[in-house]
Amino acid sequence: MFDAPILDPQRFTALAERVEGACRPDQIPALQEYLFSPEGKIRFVMRGWVDERRRRLLEVQVDGQLWLVCRRCLSGLSFDLEARSRIHFVGSEAALPDLESEDPEEETLVFPESLNVAEWVAEEVLLALPLAPAHEGDACVGSEPVEEARAGKTRPFAVLGALKVPARE
Repeated sequence: MFDAPILDPQRFTALAERVEGACRPDQIPALQEYLFSPEGKIRFVMRGWVDERRRRLLEVQVDGQLWLVCRRCLSGLSFDLEARSRIHFVGSEAALPDLESEDPEEETLVFPESLNVAEWVAEEVLLALPLAPAHEGDACVGSEPVEEARAGKTRPFAVLGALKVPARE
């Protein structure tokens, strides 16, 4: 994990503080299985504030570029990372809103004891990834099934034919 501060969320929001930085994709351990290459850069900004209704808020923004593994052809796929979330902190579970009345633009959480910036950034990055990254259209390369599909050849059971054992007499 990359070096980032651990913050006191009460103080961070009360003083309207801001933290920003950058890391490489390979510095986030949970991201490793999705990466084609460690190249790229992730930038992050966290800022806290108290709004006009005296609510404590935190905004987390991440952006950058990653090289993910295409799930179709297993080659590199450039992915433009861009995510933003807003969190409203409350003092206790009793203060959490009902799911029906919660603002869809922000998440409401009970104040954590501390804010580990690296962990929050890693979570935002993972949540922003596509479920099954793949090249669009005909952009996949080096995959025989994709090449056959491009040529109009569809043989869904060809693999089974190769496994067929000759009959004994």
